[in-house]
Formats: sequence, C-alpha cells, structure tokens
Amino acid sequence: MKILSGLIKSTYFVFVFLGLPLIIVWVGYSQIWPLFTGEFTQQLGSIEVSYIQMAKFISSSWPRLAWQPRWYLGYPMSVLYTPFVPVFEFVSHNLWGWSYSHAYRWLTAFSYVGGLVTLYLFTRTWFKNTAAGYIAALIYGILPSFMGLLYPEIALDRFLVDLVEPRRFTILVRWGEGPHVVSLMFLPLAALFLIKFLRRGNKWQLLFGSVFTALVLLTNSVGAWGLLLLSFAVVFGELTENPGRWQQVLGRSLIFAAVSFGLSAFWFNPLFLATFFHEGGGAWGFWKNQFPWGWLLGGAILAIYFFLSKKLLGKIFGVSGSLLFLGMMFGLVNTYYGSGSERLELVPQVLRLTTEVDIAVALAVGGVISAAGFILSKMHRNLLGLGMVVVIIAGSILMGGRQLRLISDLPRFAEPAEKAGIKLEQTAEYEIAKVLETKVKGQERVFVPGNYGFYLNYFTDLPQLRGALFQSAVNPWPDHIYFQTVNGLDADITLDWLKIANVGWFVFSGPRETFHDFKVDESKFAAVLKFDEDRQGDKIYQVPLKDTSLTKAVPQAILSVKIPINAIDRTPIAQYVGILESSRNQLQLVEKNNGVYEITGNVGDGELVLVQMAYAPGWQARDKSGQGLVVSKDPLGMIAIKPKQTGAQNIDLIYGVSGQVMVGWLATLTMWVFCGLIIFKFKSPMIEIKPKMAAKENVEEE
Repeated sequence: MKILSGLIKSTYFVFVFLGLPLIIVWVGYSQIWPLFTGEFTQQLGSIEVSYIQMAKFISSSWPRLAWQPRWYLGYPMSVLYTPFVPVFEFVSHNLWGWSYSHAYRWLTAFSYVGGLVTLYLFTRTWFKNTAAGYIAALIYGILPSFMGLLYPEIALDRFLVDLVEPRRFTILVRWGEGPHVVSLMFLPLAALFLIKFLRRGNKWQLLFGSVFTALVLLTNSVGAWGLLLLSFAVVFGELTENPGRWQQVLGRSLIFAAVSFGLSAFWFNPLFLATFFHEGGGAWGFWKNQFPWGWLLGGAILAIYFFLSKKLLGKIFGVSGSLLFLGMMFGLVNTYYGSGSERLELVPQVLRLTTEVDIAVALAVGGVISAAGFILSKMHRNLLGLGMVVVIIAGSILMGGRQLRLISDLPRFAEPAEKAGIKLEQTAEYEIAKVLETKVKGQERVFVPGNYGFYLNYFTDLPQLRGALFQSAVNPWPDHIYFQTVNGLDADITLDWLKIANVGWFVFSGPRETFHDFKVDESKFAAVLKFDEDRQGDKIYQVPLKDTSLTKAVPQAILSVKIPINAIDRTPIAQYVGILESSRNQLQLVEKNNGVYEITGNVGDGELVLVQMAYAPGWQARDKSGQGLVVSKDPLGMIAIKPKQTGAQNIDLIYGVSGQVMVGWLATLTMWVFCGLIIFKFKSPMIEIKPKMAAKENVEEE
C-alpha cells in the first residue's frame, strides 16, 4: 500500500506541477511564438519603440545615469518610467549581445506565456483547488475580453475578422504594452506569496512576495494598480475567512506592504512619486470631491459585503476576495467606458485595466469552481476529486477548439517586421527623422506629432518637445504646449510656446502619420512659421528663433513673470517671450558628460543665465573658481542661474543626486538591513497570534 500511495502522490505531483503547466505554456506559446524571434514589430503604431529607446537612454547616460535631455525639456534618469524593462534590455545587450529591440521582444513573449502559468499557480493556491487554477488560466489565455462583450469599441480593436483574440494579445502586439504584460507575469506571484504569508507567516514567503511586488512596481503602473486592488481583495478574503485572526492578518499585511515598498523605494523616491502620480490629477480630484459622504457610502457598502461574506462565503477559500476584486475592477473600467464622452477616470490609465478585468473574471470563475468543490466535498469526499477531473477535461474540450482556431492565424501578427517584409528605412517615420537630422542646427528642438515623435529618437538623437511616457516629465508644460498646438486656433500663442521650448523645426503631419493629432488647419502654422518643404504630405516648417542656443542671457525680470494659468494665458506667455528675446549677449552650452554642461559667454548688468531645460532638484552650478551659484526655477520651470558678477562667464552646470533620491536610497538600504535581520534573526511563523475561537472548517482538495 505504501508503494501504491507513493505512486499516486508522485503522479498527482507530476500532473499538477508539470502536466497542467505544460498545457498552459502551450496555450500561450502557440499564440505568440514569433515574438521570441526577430528585431522589430510589424505593427508600426505600437509604442514599444518607446521602451526600446529608454534602453538607449540608459546606454547614452552610462555610467552617470544623471540626465535624459531628449524628451520633455529633459528629466532626471531617476524618474525614468519605469525601469525594469529598459534595464533588462540594456543588460541583455551587454551580456549576450542582443539588440535592445530583440531583448524587448523576448522578454514580453516570455511574460505572455509565463503570465498564464503564474496565474494558474496563484489561483490554485488562493482557492486550494487545482481545477480552479487551470480553468482560470485557460479563460485568461483563450477567451476574449469580458469588457468587449459590453463595449463594441473594445471588441472591434482586434486582428482577426471572425474571432476575437484575447485582449492581452492585442495590447501587446498592436499597442506595445510590453511592460504591462511583463508586470502581469509578476503580479500573480506577488499575490501568491502574499496569501501564503498571511496564512503561514513564513519569512521566506514574505521576502519572495516583497521582491515580486517590487518587480511589479518597477515594471508598470497599470499592473501596480491591479496588484494593489488584488492585494486588498486577498487581505479582505482572509479576514472574512479567519475573523478570529484579524490582528494576525492585518499585522502580516502591514509588514508585507512595508517590506515591499522599502525594496522599491530606491526608485519610488519622492521625486519619482511626484511625476508618477501627476498623471492622475483627474482621478485624485474625483476622489477628493467625494469626501466625506462618498467615502462613507463606499465604506458602508464594503462593511455590509464583509459581514455577508463572513456569514455566507467564509468557509470557501478565496471566493469573497475574488468577487470583491471582480467588483472593483469591473466598476473602475465600466465607469470609464460607460460615462460616454466624459470618460471618467477613477484611477490613472483606467482604460488599460481591461486586461485586469479579464484576470478578475477568470478568478471569479475559479471561485465558482471552488464553491462547487466545497459542495461536492460535503456530499461525499470522493466526489471532490472526481468532479475536479471532470471540470479539467470539460474545460479543455470546450476551450480547446477556440485555441486551435486562434493559433491557426494569430501568430502571423506577432512576426517581426523583417519577416513581414517591412523595412524601417522605408517608413515615413524614418524619412521624417532623417530629414530633420539634416536641418537641425545647434541646440534646436523639433516638434514632431504622434508616431513621428515615438520613433524620432530610435533613429536620431534630436531633442524634441515631447516624446513618450509623459510620466517622467518634471516640467509640466510640454503636454500643455502640445495640446494647444494641435488643437488651439491661436497661432501667435503657438509661436510663443515654440520659442519658449527652443523648437526650431516643426512638422505638420499628413496622411502617412498614424495618429493624426492635428485638429486645426495647416494655415494656422503657415501664418507664423517659414515653410521649408513638403515630404509626401508632411509639411516641414522652420520656427524663427532669434538664438538657437539652449542657454541665454536674459534680464532678471523674467523671474517676475506671472506663472500662466494655462497654455492660452496670453499676457504672461507673451511677456516671457519678450524678455527671452531681449538680450543682445549670446551664451554657449556644451555638454561635457551626461548631466554635465559648460556655459560660456557674457552676461550684462541685471541679467541672469537661463537654460531652456527643465529644472529639477539636483541641479548645481559653480564658476571656474569653484564658487557655488544660485540655481532656481523660473516661472515656466526652466533653469535660472544667478552669476556672481557680470561680464565673461565660465560656468559648470551639473546634475547630481538630489536629496529626494537619497531618501529613497536610504529607505531601500534600511530595508535590506531589515531583510537581513528577518533571515538571520527572525523565526517563522512571523506575527503569530492565537485566535480566541477555533478556526473555521475549510476543505482542501486532495
């Protein structure tokens, strides 16, 4: 009997941890396998090129990693949004000789496959039910988006004609949400170790879970929102299932959160957090306006659900938490799409959370299977195993046919550009970038709209007004300038803004550009800019800059200009430009190293040195004698330097490590010391509090 029992256990182990995962791996791999190959996407509207460029930024700023001057008037490398994917590309390039683009393709393809396996492992752990985990992974990996059933605009965003592919395939291959997909591979692992730590208190589960949580945070903000809500649902579920251990659950939750954030704090420093959260101004404003009555109503609804769940669902692992997660995710995304043209965002980038809704639906179905298993076990214990085998077989058959239809056509869309016969050198994006490269003189920036902006710095090193991933911007004005330029009717204000940003060349895009951002007629720009040439419908204009240098000697009165209320606040904008162009002295700015500049030239009486780059904490200036100079922010967020005396200047402008960044480094260093104490001094289980009442009976599958 011992031999037979051992054989059964071994077979079960192989089935659960090898057999089913291999099927799940096949589901993902057979859909996406061409993404493991090649150099570049054939979907030129994808923003993946932005994440590839960030690896180039790391390379060009190495080893100082101080300043990135090409996007958004420049920003510190410490606010690079977000670092994991570009760092992986950079390391892969230097270790294995991969191109940045191939490293991106390989990592995102691996995550597309791996995300199904990690979801299976988490769901199985949460519900303590293998069938629940397996079916959840199949639903997430094969079925179309649940939100697409409600909103045709989501369902119509697809590759296939007669079949809707999984939403995660579309967002990865068509739109380039690689970091989002990578984060969704780490997300279930973070939640898995969280649930294990809440239940057992093992210190290694705490450490592994905190590392995976940090990886989610360092990979993508959308995935981070998903993990935050899922973690809340997991803790909520544990409280409903173990009300007698609420102190233990909350204590372990708090230490898990503290260690996780501490490991991330080296990047999530105060400076990064300021840029990371400024994208959610509308969402924060909404929640602020709901205080206090909206908050009280939400708290009351949650309290009612808690007591109902404790009474009705408390004996079934994971069900109350999974339903809460589904309710939260669906509520957020449905509010956005259901609010019509208003597009109400309750959290930043909420439209991208449709994939997290799909995960929530898969988990909810897993909860139904778990509940069914609970009922079967009450009828007869042997029925549990038999019923779960039936569920696994039936689910495989029902979804297997759809999977075969998907893999017959879907992989071709993931083929690299070279396999699809697309040559980047023959694209409009390449042509415009290279044409501008021949025209730009000195330190002029360029204004390129839409997809031309996304690709510009893949092909050239030209600085531009925007770029991609605005979450890194430390100067608030580039996005406002862009919006006024492509939407506003006032040509004079647009011209002033272009001068303020030192934009020397401007592209009015024609039909070749993907996104068609311009909502105004070309005549607006023809009235104030100098026409240069027409490239197959793309009109190139020169901006009449008085001085193309990024550094100018300007009257100190520029510091007294009122900060504009918005991008069409004419009076202070015009006043700023008038002062900007009033000086007769010229200065030169030379980059000596990454984030290290030398400024030379003459400054007259009552003048200061203005550098048309974004001010950020960490800028320092000194003259050749080594004396420090006052560096401040002007009314439009540019760098203002006050020299010691008038006349000839030789100033070193250096971007160093700011105090805000050091705070993050210190927090992470402190947390690493604490983790060392956890490993060598603490014993498992951690924060063990004996309940006053016996734990409820739960049924775990055989």
